[in-house]
Amino acid sequence: MVEHMTPEQWIVNGEVGVSSKTIWAVMMGVATGKQECNWTYDTPKDPDDFKRCHKLIMAIPEWRPRLTEVAAVFPKWIPFIREWDKLQKMLIDWLVEVEAYLGLPYKEQKHFHFTDGMYEFMQQLDHEAMLLDGWIEDAPGCYHKDHNANMEAV
Repeated sequence: MVEHMTPEQWIVNGEVGVSSKTIWAVMMGVATGKQECNWTYDTPKDPDDFKRCHKLIMAIPEWRPRLTEVAAVFPKWIPFIREWDKLQKMLIDWLVEVEAYLGLPYKEQKHFHFTDGMYEFMQQLDHEAMLLDGWIEDAPGCYHKDHNANMEAV
Protein backbone atom coordinates (compact mmCIF):
# COMPACT_ATOMS: atom_id res chain seq x y z
CA MET A 1 0.00 0.00 0.00
CA VAL A 2 1.25 3.46 -0.90
CA GLU A 3 1.35 6.01 1.88
CA HIS A 4 -0.54 9.28 1.33
CA MET A 5 1.93 12.18 1.12
CA THR A 6 1.85 15.88 0.56
CA PRO A 7 3.37 17.05 -2.73
CA GLU A 8 6.29 18.52 -0.80
CA GLN A 9 6.93 15.21 0.99
CA TRP A 10 6.76 13.30 -2.28
CA ILE A 11 9.30 15.41 -4.19
CA VAL A 12 11.79 14.94 -1.31
CA ASN A 13 10.99 11.38 -0.17
CA GLY A 14 9.05 9.77 -3.02
CA GLU A 15 10.25 7.51 -5.80
CA VAL A 16 10.98 10.32 -8.28
CA GLY A 17 11.80 9.99 -11.97
CA VAL A 18 11.60 12.43 -14.88
CA SER A 19 8.06 11.45 -15.87
CA SER A 20 6.64 11.50 -12.34
CA LYS A 21 8.44 14.81 -11.72
CA THR A 22 6.68 16.14 -14.84
CA ILE A 23 3.29 15.36 -13.31
CA TRP A 24 4.38 16.96 -10.03
CA ALA A 25 5.64 20.10 -11.82
CA VAL A 26 2.32 20.63 -13.61
CA MET A 27 0.21 19.98 -10.52
CA MET A 28 2.35 22.34 -8.44
CA GLY A 29 2.29 25.09 -11.07
CA VAL A 30 6.03 24.88 -11.76
CA ALA A 31 5.46 23.95 -15.43
CA THR A 32 2.72 26.04 -17.03
CA GLY A 33 1.61 26.95 -20.54
CA LYS A 34 2.07 24.61 -23.49
CA GLN A 35 5.62 23.24 -23.48
CA GLU A 36 7.74 20.67 -25.30
CA CYS A 37 9.20 17.77 -23.39
CA ASN A 38 12.97 17.85 -22.87
CA TRP A 39 15.56 16.43 -20.48
CA THR A 40 13.77 18.00 -17.51
CA TYR A 41 10.21 16.94 -18.41
CA ASP A 42 9.09 13.86 -20.32
CA THR A 43 6.72 10.92 -20.57
CA PRO A 44 7.29 7.46 -19.03
CA LYS A 45 9.48 5.29 -21.27
CA ASP A 46 9.01 1.87 -19.69
CA PRO A 47 6.94 0.08 -17.03
CA ASP A 48 9.29 1.13 -14.24
CA ASP A 49 8.86 4.80 -15.24
CA PHE A 50 5.10 4.41 -15.27
CA LYS A 51 5.27 2.68 -11.85
CA ARG A 52 6.76 5.87 -10.38
CA CYS A 53 3.94 7.94 -11.95
CA HIS A 54 1.37 5.50 -10.60
CA LYS A 55 2.91 5.64 -7.11
CA LEU A 56 2.76 9.45 -7.20
CA ILE A 57 -0.94 9.39 -8.05
CA MET A 58 -1.58 6.76 -5.37
CA ALA A 59 0.26 8.95 -2.83
CA ILE A 60 -1.69 12.07 -3.90
CA PRO A 61 -5.00 10.63 -5.19
CA GLU A 62 -6.66 14.04 -5.57
CA TRP A 63 -4.39 14.57 -8.59
CA ARG A 64 -5.89 11.64 -10.54
CA PRO A 65 -8.86 13.65 -11.90
CA ARG A 66 -6.47 16.47 -12.84
CA LEU A 67 -4.13 14.44 -15.07
CA THR A 68 -5.55 16.12 -18.18
CA GLU A 69 -3.73 19.25 -16.97
CA VAL A 70 -0.45 17.45 -17.68
CA ALA A 71 -1.52 16.85 -21.29
CA ALA A 72 -2.61 20.49 -21.59
CA VAL A 73 0.93 21.65 -20.70
CA PHE A 74 2.75 18.78 -22.44
CA PRO A 75 0.73 17.48 -25.42
CA LYS A 76 3.14 14.54 -25.62
CA TRP A 77 1.31 13.17 -22.57
CA ILE A 78 -2.07 12.89 -24.36
CA PRO A 79 -1.80 9.15 -25.21
CA PHE A 80 -0.53 8.27 -21.73
CA ILE A 81 -3.34 10.13 -19.97
CA ARG A 82 -5.91 8.64 -22.36
CA GLU A 83 -4.64 5.11 -21.62
CA TRP A 84 -3.92 5.63 -17.90
CA ASP A 85 -6.45 3.04 -16.67
CA LYS A 86 -5.15 0.40 -19.11
CA LEU A 87 -1.56 1.16 -18.12
CA GLN A 88 -2.45 0.73 -14.43
CA LYS A 89 -3.94 -2.71 -15.13
CA MET A 90 -0.93 -3.69 -17.22
CA LEU A 91 1.38 -2.48 -14.45
CA ILE A 92 -0.13 -4.97 -12.01
CA ASP A 93 0.48 -7.82 -14.49
CA TRP A 94 4.01 -6.57 -15.13
CA LEU A 95 4.78 -6.46 -11.40
CA VAL A 96 3.59 -10.08 -11.04
CA GLU A 97 5.93 -11.08 -13.87
CA VAL A 98 8.85 -9.16 -12.32
CA GLU A 99 8.29 -11.05 -9.08
CA ALA A 100 8.33 -14.36 -10.97
CA TYR A 101 11.50 -13.30 -12.82
CA LEU A 102 13.27 -12.33 -9.61
CA GLY A 103 12.32 -15.69 -8.06
CA LEU A 104 14.16 -17.64 -10.75
CA PRO A 105 17.75 -18.80 -10.38
CA TYR A 106 20.12 -16.36 -12.08
CA LYS A 107 20.94 -18.78 -14.93
CA GLU A 108 17.26 -19.09 -15.84
CA GLN A 109 16.54 -15.34 -15.77
CA LYS A 110 18.15 -14.79 -19.19
CA HIS A 111 15.55 -17.10 -20.76
CA PHE A 112 12.59 -15.35 -19.12
CA HIS A 113 10.20 -13.58 -21.49
CA PHE A 114 7.77 -10.94 -20.22
CA THR A 115 4.37 -11.65 -21.76
CA ASP A 116 2.24 -8.82 -20.39
CA GLY A 117 3.00 -6.54 -23.38
CA MET A 118 3.23 -3.37 -21.32
CA TYR A 119 6.60 -2.28 -22.68
CA GLU A 120 5.45 -2.79 -26.28
CA PHE A 121 2.20 -0.91 -25.62
CA MET A 122 4.15 1.96 -24.07
CA GLN A 123 6.37 2.09 -27.17
CA GLN A 124 3.22 2.53 -29.31
CA LEU A 125 2.08 5.35 -27.04
CA ASP A 126 5.54 6.90 -27.16
CA HIS A 127 5.47 6.87 -30.98
CA GLU A 128 2.15 8.73 -30.94
CA ALA A 129 3.55 11.10 -28.30
CA MET A 130 6.64 11.90 -30.37
CA LEU A 131 4.47 12.87 -33.34
CA LEU A 132 2.27 15.02 -31.08
CA ASP A 133 5.43 16.73 -29.80
CA GLY A 134 6.39 17.75 -33.34
CA TRP A 135 8.97 15.07 -34.12
CA ILE A 136 9.21 13.53 -37.59
CA GLU A 137 9.93 9.80 -37.89
CA ASP A 138 12.75 9.05 -40.33
CA ALA A 139 12.82 5.30 -39.67
CA PRO A 140 11.27 3.10 -36.98
CA GLY A 141 12.33 4.60 -33.67
CA CYS A 142 14.41 7.36 -35.29
CA TYR A 143 13.06 10.90 -35.12
CA HIS A 144 14.19 14.42 -35.90
CA LYS A 145 12.70 17.81 -35.24
CA ASP A 146 12.79 20.66 -37.71
CA HIS A 147 13.68 23.51 -35.37
CA ASN A 148 13.78 25.94 -38.32
CA ALA A 149 10.05 25.38 -38.90
CA ASN A 150 9.37 26.59 -35.35
CA MET A 151 11.53 29.67 -35.90
CA GLU A 152 9.72 30.57 -39.15
CA ALA A 153 6.37 30.43 -37.37
CA VAL A 154 7.51 33.00 -34.76
